[in-house]
Amino acid sequence: MKLKHGLAPVAGALLLLFTPSSFAEDLFHVHYRLTDLSSDEHNRSGTLHLNVYNTSGEHALDMVAWVTEPNQVTYDQRPIGVGDLADGEQVEVLDYFIVPVEITEAAPGDEQVIWRLEYTGPLGKRRSVDVAGQDVQ
Repeated sequence: MKLKHGLAPVAGALLLLFTPSSFAEDLFHVHYRLTDLSSDEHNRSGTLHLNVYNTSGEHALDMVAWVTEPNQVTYDQRPIGVGDLADGEQVEVLDYFIVPVEITEAAPGDEQVIWRLEYTGPLGKRRSVDVAGQDVQ
């Protein structure tokens, strides 16, 4: 091995760190509330107010949000369109729902609702993160 200027070769490794879902609250914040609730013997209906705050440091494009498990907030796992959200911005999306009463009665209550946010990052790669939502009733 030839030394140049008295320096020995250095072996190194590149360590890649991935942000797990448990740290997603640092990237986005989700607040939600239900209004205009009504029900009869067949259906329950109301309006979901979903607020998403982007604190990720980058633009999030074509974002959609949904809950990861049935719950007392949305009762299903269909995506809600959030749209484009620049860093530092917040958006409120209203989603009207109507569901059969038997579904709302079967859904667990009072648990923390986990929202999955899926979006396209600035380099065009689709990403998803899980965020614990905060009920702001």
